[in-house]
Amino acid sequence: MGEKVWLEAREEARRRDGAAFDLKRFHHHALGLGPMGLDLLRAELTRKD
Repeated sequence: MGEKVWLEAREEARRRDGAAFDLKRFHHHALGLGPMGLDLLRAELTRKD
């Protein structure tokens, strides 16, 4: 289940950012968030900064 949320959030970020999407930056941001529930993780990873 967690993998599904991670992959969906990554694809949403990829669609949102287009050519500017950077996988390394995405992972750095996601891992920097620390431990949290899946719903909050998805919300944090898909919001536009």
